[in-house]
Amino acid sequence: MATSIKLSSRARPSAHTIRDHLTDPRCVKSVDVPWRAEALSPEWLSPILCKGIDDAAVDSVRVENASSGSSVRKRIAVGYNEAGERACLKTKFFAKTTPTILTRLTSGPSAGQEAKFFASVRPEIAIETPVHRYSTYDRITGRSIHLFEDLVDTQGASFCDYKTNFTRAQTEAAFDLLAKVHGRFYDDPKLGTELSWIPTYEIFFDALAKTGTRVGHDQALFQAQHLIPDRVFRQREKLWAAAVDGLAAHRAGPKTIVHSDVHPGNWYLTGDGAPGLCDWQCIAQGHWARDFAYAMSTMINIETRRAWEHEILARYLAKLHAAGGPKVGFDEAWAHYGTQLPGALLMWTPTLCHPATMPDMQPDDVSLEMIHRITTAIDDLGVLR
Repeated sequence: MATSIKLSSRARPSAHTIRDHLTDPRCVKSVDVPWRAEALSPEWLSPILCKGIDDAAVDSVRVENASSGSSVRKRIAVGYNEAGERACLKTKFFAKTTPTILTRLTSGPSAGQEAKFFASVRPEIAIETPVHRYSTYDRITGRSIHLFEDLVDTQGASFCDYKTNFTRAQTEAAFDLLAKVHGRFYDDPKLGTELSWIPTYEIFFDALAKTGTRVGHDQALFQAQHLIPDRVFRQREKLWAAAVDGLAAHRAGPKTIVHSDVHPGNWYLTGDGAPGLCDWQCIAQGHWARDFAYAMSTMINIETRRAWEHEILARYLAKLHAAGGPKVGFDEAWAHYGTQLPGALLMWTPTLCHPATMPDMQPDDVSLEMIHRITTAIDDLGVLR
């Protein structure tokens, strides 16, 4: 889920979106920003995909449907001339674009963050994440594109969802990945200088709240009542306030870089079973427990979480410290884990009952299962008691 822009700035990208649909502009020049994947041309792609290869050029482009949510995702297959074929250039890619009004209102403002992540943050951490080839965006029109190598083609990857049965080793590796990011950037002075473009988690939360998600949150609790523990549902009016209270840990600092949206659908498994993490558009400066609580409560089913969470938290804390983060006591960490759960819930109640300014990002069965898992974790940890 991505943050949205203010009502006063919605008219301009909306008008540009309507014009794009009417004129269907094709991207030919390097300065053009594609409005959708189908606008890509061999002329536009050649300098990007054939860079450094003499006489190589793209000579065909084929677009295939993939999925949609806060952005529209398509698979791109390209063909090359003889020079490109001799160089054995990659032929399959994955593009995220913002062709609709709602995707521009939600993902357009954060497009620059994901581009900057791959340009300035990704090179500093050795983690499994998609190979990024190019990004460009235009804040005026809301157009954006992120182009990646297709993980299915290059690594035999499979994308995860709530039905994925992560093994214990895969779950540990996923939290090791998070610990590596959190530890590397923990209290890093660059967060206040060259990485200051990364918003604080408080800003991320406030932007989410301003989109009308409170109404959707309240509605979703009734729609999902049959999946919410009785003790949590009876105290449902406390959930939003508990999420606001959870901001205290982020304000207190020190901060690190958090992914912010680590639900199962943003993880993938490579052909050899290693977990990787994609969709970095929601990155923020905040407390490490944001990602830990969100991932722990959503990635694995409830019974597995209950069986593994103590040991995985202890392992995560050791890995966090080894990667440059603080040495945190288990009881303190467990308390942080609990306080960040309501904030994770607010990523899913508005997804089930989304406001008019937000696209329909997830099927109802996904949203319901995420609400079930997170509210059960809230009950298990006694967050509202």
